[in-house]
Amino acid sequence: MHLKTYKLMEATNIMLDEVNEIYLKCRDQLIQNGIFQWDNQYPNKDYFKECIENKVLFVLMNDSEIIGHVVLNEWESEEWEIIPWKESKPIMIHSLMINPLFQSKGLGTVFVTRCEECAIEKGYNSIRLDAFSGNEKAIHLYNKLGYQKRGSVSFNSKPDGHQEYICFEKKL
Repeated sequence: MHLKTYKLMEATNIMLDEVNEIYLKCRDQLIQNGIFQWDNQYPNKDYFKECIENKVLFVLMNDSEIIGHVVLNEWESEEWEIIPWKESKPIMIHSLMINPLFQSKGLGTVFVTRCEECAIEKGYNSIRLDAFSGNEKAIHLYNKLGYQKRGSVSFNSKPDGHQEYICFEKKL
């Protein structure tokens, strides 16, 4: 795997259908594994379209192929208000996903590292995110990359047993 070949770039309208297809594949895979963190309300194609328009949706590219996508912005869920965050000037990671065809190849580390580089370039000094408590792969990835658990929140809109999300933060 050549790290230099993976680039994070701003998504464009022409990518919307492919972005949505990756989301649908990821959502279906999660559901097959008993993880109900995403549904038709969030995220969805309209959400991705709005994020593209607001220039906050980024794609991880390998040459001309979209490997995955992520939203990087300053929006924090109101549920996060109870979390004792420690760092200032954060950017948030939302709905990070990698096409299932490319999963389990170490690209999660590459992807999050590219997000960190982008955050630093944009003048942020920390990253915040949440991850479903039952998504063991995501939790392992963020722990491995030095993200600190700051607490957990409950999203009542999620199905019973799938409401707890762990909030992470990393100083850059």
